[in-house]
Amino acid sequence: MNAETSTPRGYDPIASLALAVVASIALALAWLLPWWTMEARAPQYGQRTLVVEVSPVKVGGDIFEVDTLGHYVGIRPMGELASFERILAPFGLVAAVLGVLAAPFLRRRWLRALAILPAVVMPIFFVFDLRYWMDRATNERDPDASMNLTVTAIDTKILGDYEIAQFKVTAKLGGGIFVGGIAGLLAVGMLFATPLPLRRRRPANAGAAAAIAGVFFLVPGSAEAAELQVGPEDLLHDALVWAQPGDVIRVRGVHHERVVVPRSVRIYGEPGAVLDGGKEGTVMRILAPDVVVQDLTIRNSGANYNQEDAGVRIEAAPGVVLRRVRIEDTLFGLFALQADRCVLEDSTVIGLDLPVERRGDGVRLWASAGCRLLRNHVERSRDVIIWYSADTVVEANVVRNSRYGLHYMYSDRNRFHHNVFEDNQVGAAIMYSRDLELTENAFSFSSGPSAVGLLLKDADDVFIRRNRFVGNATGLFLDNAPQARDGRLEIQGNWIARNDVGLALQPNVRRARLWENAFVGNRGQVEVQGTGSAEGNEWAVEGRGNYWSDAIVYDPDGDGVSSLPARQESTYEIMAERHPVLGFYADTPAAEAIDLAARWFPIFQPRPRLVDPHPLVKAPTDAWSVTTAHPAERGGLLGLGALLLATGASTYWSSRRAIG
Repeated sequence: MNAETSTPRGYDPIASLALAVVASIALALAWLLPWWTMEARAPQYGQRTLVVEVSPVKVGGDIFEVDTLGHYVGIRPMGELASFERILAPFGLVAAVLGVLAAPFLRRRWLRALAILPAVVMPIFFVFDLRYWMDRATNERDPDASMNLTVTAIDTKILGDYEIAQFKVTAKLGGGIFVGGIAGLLAVGMLFATPLPLRRRRPANAGAAAAIAGVFFLVPGSAEAAELQVGPEDLLHDALVWAQPGDVIRVRGVHHERVVVPRSVRIYGEPGAVLDGGKEGTVMRILAPDVVVQDLTIRNSGANYNQEDAGVRIEAAPGVVLRRVRIEDTLFGLFALQADRCVLEDSTVIGLDLPVERRGDGVRLWASAGCRLLRNHVERSRDVIIWYSADTVVEANVVRNSRYGLHYMYSDRNRFHHNVFEDNQVGAAIMYSRDLELTENAFSFSSGPSAVGLLLKDADDVFIRRNRFVGNATGLFLDNAPQARDGRLEIQGNWIARNDVGLALQPNVRRARLWENAFVGNRGQVEVQGTGSAEGNEWAVEGRGNYWSDAIVYDPDGDGVSSLPARQESTYEIMAERHPVLGFYADTPAAEAIDLAARWFPIFQPRPRLVDPHPLVKAPTDAWSVTTAHPAERGGLLGLGALLLATGASTYWSSRRAIG
């Protein structure tokens, strides 16, 4: 009889099958554990240790902090490394488990070797692939990174200690690779085990193997989605542990727990459903793509700023949707890290009742492209932050009683439409970005020593149309925009009214185009910071300039455009530039008296800040600016309407006197 295919008498089928079962269990457990761990310590983090855990399917731990530090030295985000391998990893596990379970029934030894090959090779391939990506990440850095030149060489290790600048790093293998290695060794033992017979009449062993495969490896999509009910007496955590991708979890009642969402499930809250974190940690952490959370109140996170406690934290999980969610009394509201295509819609975020400098951000999008923030209400937060997040749509949101209604940097091709930013220290600050559209937004009542409705700095290809800037210390502030030679900045059809300063510009602002805007009732219509003028910009386009409530207009042909240029000039400001001691009288009746006397008795003609060659006779209006003001603005706009009537009458009589 052939020694390779014979089955000796007295063999133990249970022992042979147990070898396959234990190897399968080891593979399943290895999948749940980290395969490699990196720990980093630095003086600026005190006692805190940054930990990154890597497995074949994900990168976890303090990814946000490590990616932030890596960005400054030009290292790509860790989530972008080995993405193709992570896609293939689940298929590799399927092959490994099925091969191990099939090996005991294969008669030929070379077939058994082929079957167990994935289980044996997987840990070895992981180590070599990890080494490859570590070398590539540190050797192919962004040459334009701000600190690339300060860290010239990075010598990484898979095992052991090394240093990067001030960081002391310890790298070691995780428990997952050891368990996976045990599974591989058990699989090798099957090469020398006695093959199990295949019985045609009683395929009990084959059925057992299939059952084991079903228990230890459930292929996503192999069964219909289940619906799990979580009542007040149940734990949402337990449902999330048992749920499979695609399942629906319906939550009723108040649940005092903090949960992690590890799979792509849908969580629907019934009326009154609450997830309460008990003022500790992050209430809900989402680690899987395409999760949906709907109609749920999430409240009472911790207040630890070092741990960035949040109501909802999304980590490296694209396609997450939060709909009609109320997040209240949390340090950070929604904290989305590498959460491409995330959606927050029809939701409310209210932060902790703390001084503004101690609050977290109501919404923070970090390295999350293609997200949508729609019809949300954010209040009592620090900022709404969008950084390194391109192709974002922000529409119909209300942000109030915060530091920055919008804090926006390093993000391109974003759209802001019909939002209300009011009663903040700064309505919006947009910097270091290009290809932006801001239409029909309201920037109102920003107050404080440095308060601005909208700050635009170092940006190109920005289009600001039909917005309202009402009741701010400074309505619109421009600094080095556009910055590129071929960059564009177009400001058209906006209402800039009742601000202390309507429009403030740095002297480096050139080539901006402003037309069909209404400058109404501002204490200072246009102000140039420091010396210089705003004449390097275009104040009329195709024969249409802007409306100035303090301008004298004359329209003999009735085309709505004055034949008299509008000059924005201030004798007092010119004198204060030459004699700084006169700055003491800024915004006082004395300064206004100097300007009034200069207009009545023009002994000398000061150089104007700007000249609008074709000012408009009437303020341009549309349906949005007249009828859709947010309730908090309506009182201000009613007063503005009365001011416009008075200004129109004054302008009419002034023009009659000028003609006469």
